[in-house]
Amino acid sequence: MIYIKLRYKDLNKAVSATKYGETMTSFTRYATCALLLGLCACGNPFAPAKHTPEGTGDLPPAPEATSPAQAMDNLARAMRDRDKDLYETLLDKKYWFTETDCLGDLVLANGFEEELEIMGGSRDGSQAGIFDIFRTFEYDFELIRRSQELGREFPSAFEGDPDGHPDEDWEVFRGRVEMLLLDENGDGFRVDQIMTYKLRLDEEALWKITRWIDDPLSGDCGGAGKRPVGVHSWTALKQQTAP
Repeated sequence: MIYIKLRYKDLNKAVSATKYGETMTSFTRYATCALLLGLCACGNPFAPAKHTPEGTGDLPPAPEATSPAQAMDNLARAMRDRDKDLYETLLDKKYWFTETDCLGDLVLANGFEEELEIMGGSRDGSQAGIFDIFRTFEYDFELIRRSQELGREFPSAFEGDPDGHPDEDWEVFRGRVEMLLLDENGDGFRVDQIMTYKLRLDEEALWKITRWIDDPLSGDCGGAGKRPVGVHSWTALKQQTAP
């Protein structure tokens, strides 16, 4: 009887130990699951993915446009990153954009405030701009010619003449601009056009774009060439998306 009681007590201890081990195992599993659920809860798995323009992760601020070349580099960055603030810093208060057709007739002209609305949307946020509409914005400028306009050779033809600058020398960049703009559905536009940018040095010793002039699309003015399929002018895009 003593032997049996001893074995019975040992058996009770063994059973208790087993139950304790199972309890601790269950508790460990429960705690692990709770921890994993807690970690998952830190981020909403159903939240829409954030969009960061390509190449903008933790980049330092753009350098100030203390040279014409830096201003052109900043323009490319502002376009690619869809950076409204940077874009605005590059435009002169007297900025003027024009595009003419093959006969020299004006197709589109807009000034500083209109440009900011077209690109960045209306000030009150009621209308989206080009930077808001398109999620992919590729921009490439291939320089054809860089020159200088001496002020003495460009007197003002009339008051407010955007091309007259008798007291200033301007830096001129003329080149081929290629853009690809796609919205969130993959729809968009391709631009391939000759453009001219004229820059002036402002009162704060920073270079600003004061004139942006677009040539008619290649192939639109007769000759052997034809407009490439699927290519739009920058003006046509601005007109379609203007607030």
